[in-house]
This record gives sequence, C-alpha cells and structure tokens, in this order.
Amino acid sequence: MPEAEHGLSEVLLEVAQTLTANLDLSAVLPMILDQLARLVDYDSASIMLLENDLLRPAAQRSVFPVNSTPLAVHPQELAHVQLALTTHQPVLIEDTARDTRWRHRPGSDAIRCWLGVPLIVDDQVVGMLNISHRTPGHFGPISVQTAGAFAGFAAIALNNAALHQQLHDELAERSRIEAELREERAHLTVRVAEQTSALRVANQEMVQAARMKDEFMAAMSHELHTPLNTIIAMTDVLREGAYGVLNERQQRALTTVAASSRRLLSLISDVLDVARIESGKLQLLAQEVDVDHLCRVALAQCGAVDKKQRVSYRLDPAATTLIADERRLRQILGNLLSNAVKFTAEGGAIGLEVQVEDERDCLAFTVWDTGIGIDDGDLHRLFRPFAQLDGSLSRRYEGTGLGLTIVHRLVAMHGGSLAVTSRRDEGSHFVVRVPRRAISETIETSLAPGGGFGAFVLILTGLEHASDLVACALRARGQRVEVMLQGGESIPITEHPDLIVVNSHLLARNLLQTLHNLRRSEMLNTAPIVVLAALHLPGDREAALNAGAAAYFVKPLSHQEFDHLLAISYAGFSVDAPMRVHNY
Repeated sequence: MPEAEHGLSEVLLEVAQTLTANLDLSAVLPMILDQLARLVDYDSASIMLLENDLLRPAAQRSVFPVNSTPLAVHPQELAHVQLALTTHQPVLIEDTARDTRWRHRPGSDAIRCWLGVPLIVDDQVVGMLNISHRTPGHFGPISVQTAGAFAGFAAIALNNAALHQQLHDELAERSRIEAELREERAHLTVRVAEQTSALRVANQEMVQAARMKDEFMAAMSHELHTPLNTIIAMTDVLREGAYGVLNERQQRALTTVAASSRRLLSLISDVLDVARIESGKLQLLAQEVDVDHLCRVALAQCGAVDKKQRVSYRLDPAATTLIADERRLRQILGNLLSNAVKFTAEGGAIGLEVQVEDERDCLAFTVWDTGIGIDDGDLHRLFRPFAQLDGSLSRRYEGTGLGLTIVHRLVAMHGGSLAVTSRRDEGSHFVVRVPRRAISETIETSLAPGGGFGAFVLILTGLEHASDLVACALRARGQRVEVMLQGGESIPITEHPDLIVVNSHLLARNLLQTLHNLRRSEMLNTAPIVVLAALHLPGDREAALNAGAAAYFVKPLSHQEFDHLLAISYAGFSVDAPMRVHNY
C-alpha cells in the first residue's frame, strides 16, 4: 500500500507539472480531462465552469457519442451538484438508480455511477469536475481521494490560464493605445509651432504614466511565472490531508509555504493597487470611520507582539470619527505600522498617536518607532515605486518597495499629506494628516469648470479627485476654478490665470521640473504659483520656493493658509483683464 501511494503521488506531481506548464486556456481544458483519465478510470467527464448562477460546460470527454452540446444548469436544481459546491467536498453517487439525490436528465440514462468534484481557487468555487461511469459502484474511496487531489491542480491550472489570457488582453489593449498615441504624436508634430510648454508638461506626465504602466506589466508578468501556482496547489492538497495526517515537521514546512504564498499574493495586490491609482480607476468610498476601532485593529494586526516590541497608543478624546474610506485608511496605517515593526529590532518600541488639529480641521496620525532610521538623503527614495534602500541580493528586510508609494498616494486622494522625519539608528516618525471630512459625495467632479466672478485659479493635479476639497472651497468663495489632470485630456484655458495651484503628490525632483516648465510657458509664466504638498520631506519647502513658487503649504490647509491662498489669487486679479483663448 505505501508503494502504491508513493506511485500515485509521483503521478500526481507529474500531472501537476504538466498542467501548470501550459497557460493556453484552449489547450488546458482538454488537457485536464486527458490527465484525469490517467488517474481515474471513467466513461465520461466534463469541466463545468461557474458563471454567475450557471454551471456551463467548458470541455467534455466521453466514450459515448456526443450528439449535442451539454446544456448549462442551475446548481440548485440538482441536489448532488449543489451539495458538492456548497460543502467544497467531492460528492459520490454509487448507484444513480437507487440514490434519491440523483435527477435523471436527457442523455443521462447510461450513467450509473457519478462523482462530482468542486474546483476551488482561494476558497472560491470556480467550477466542477463532472465524472461518470456506466457501472454502479465503479468509483471507490481511492478514486474520490485521487480526484479531489487532482481537482486542486486543475483549479490552479485554470486560474493561471485565465490570468494569462487577461494579461494577454491587457497587453493587446496597451499596444493598441500606444499605436494610437504614436499616430497622434505624429500628427501633433505638424503643429509643433503652436504647442506651448504647458502641453509639453502634460506630455512628460504621460510618459511618466506610461513608464509606470511598463513597470507594472513587467512586474506582473514576472510574478505570474514564479512558482506561486505550485506553492498554492501543494499547500491546498496537503492541508486537505490528501497524503495523510501531517507530523510536526511537516506542519512547520506548510507554515513556511503558506507564508510565501501570502507574500506573493500581497505583492500582486500592491502592484494592482498602484496601477489602479495611477490610472484613476481607484474610487474612494465615503464612510463614517470610528477612529479608535480603526487604530486598534491596525495595531492588533501589525505583528509587534510576535517581536516582543513595546506598543504605545495615544488617542485624543476629541478624535472620534471622520468621513473617509475605512478600508484605505486601514491600508495606510497597516503599511506604516508593519514597516515600523519590520525595521525595529526585537524588544524595541513602536507607537501610534492620534491628535486633532482644529486649525486644519483634520486628524494627525503619527506612527513612530525606535528602529534603524533613515538618512535625510535617502528619504526621497522611499517613495519611488519598487525602490529599496538596501538593494543588495542579501538584504535583511523583505518587501516590494510599493508600500509607501501606495500610502502617500492614498493620503493624497483623501486630500491629506504625509510628512516624514527620521534619524539613522534613532527611529522614524511618519505623520499622516487627513481632513475630518476627507470625502464628500456632494462634491462635484474636480474636472468641471467652476462659475463665479472672482479670480481665475488653475489647479494642476496628478491624481484624479485629489483636488476635490480645495477646488470646492475655492468655488465656495467665488473663485473661478479649472482643474487640469496632468497627463490627461487637455482643457482649453480661456485667459491668463490669476493663480496656479500645483496640487502635488510628486517627489521634489518631479515637482521642481513642473515648476520649471510652468515658468517657461508664455501663457502661464506671469501667474503666481502655490504648491500644495501631499508629500512633505525635509528640504522640500525651501526647494519649491527657490524654484519660483510664491508659497508652499502642506495639506490640508489651515484657515490662515487658505486666506493666504485667496490673497495671492486676488493680488493678480484684475476686473478689466483681457480675455485670451489658448488651448492648453
């Protein structure tokens, strides 16, 4: 018997390697049925995939003539099918003539023994293996166990093939868009004399966005070809006890495998978040957030207890609730606290403090640690996608280099800011400021031009909806506001602006280039420029002012800073200013 089990294990591993080696869905489907025939003797088998509330046949293999395409079925109409899908376990009907669960359907008269095995990916049922034989009692316990183990590999193979197809479609769409961009740029070169430097700024932002997408596609392509499929498949099979009861040593090995799986899945999730944010597809939900509950959940999940670190938590009694996206706030605090734990030695200390800043009408979340700290010269590198301060192959700390990139972009989308101070070997302080009403469903889209008869304010922003709050506040004070999404569709500017607001989430180097380009624009070079920073690092304020900015504020604005902003706009405002038409 042990030799037989060993032989079966070798065949299963060989089958798994065969299935996961192919990413073509049209080839994987029949291959699954062919490989199943090596392990389980059957007359007929089909792969049924779950689409909404229907099981639809995707592939079929049978010794009987197939006269017509099998029909899609509702699982709830067939008790034996519904049982397999809801219990996540194989269901065996030894004799269809005697088992009351079996429901005869056209073409099922030859079936006397039936086995249904769910296909499961990440605890979600995606389909079912439908296996049958003409002989009652044909499938025994070994067949059920073998089919269950095989289904784990089959589900992973189907999922990988679906991901590959999705990636292929995205690459094809990207190629189409790039071809259109090349054609458009060729057309624009004919009118290069009419171009303004402001349009070149938008072009540069488009190149930057394209580069980010390139990095995203490259990372996704690489990670999808890692051993994630084998790790997940073998972990699932072993956890289900397909090879018997596990000893302590095997359990430790499984724990390591599971941790690796979670790390890779976390990587893919981070990459997708960055892609959604940069493309403007990530939408924030307006929710009333319980601040104390939010903080305690984040602290409980950060892992400080496992490293025997001291944890400090201080909450301003006035910090009760705020309107924001709770899931994204939890992601912000979770990333910052996890970093604090990661870069602080065992026995060190981390902390979370929440204060109300009435002047800014915001909450300030401070995450601090007594860890390794960071030199001032390295702080800007923290927020570059995929950047690691320790880039060596043997670096001590794992990570993708995306956590802080996601944090500061999510903070910017909430209309807030992230400030960092740190000293080598002394620790770091990350301060996240979020308006008490960071999201409002009543705010009109930031790209809609504002009415009013006051000064004309042009807002340049790199993230969609990041300027909603300031644009709404300016319009409420009678200003005429237009918002331009850098790298997005051009907006016609009908006159010289009285004020340009650069609502920036950029690193200092990119921000200074933006200021330089604005000063070179014939249409925009006379307007004062105010920088609203969503990412504030030591030296950024001085650099922006030296580059020509009239003022530099860290969001959210205090009442005094907002009044200063209005004063700057009115200083350049003239009732008799001539109107000019210019395409920007």
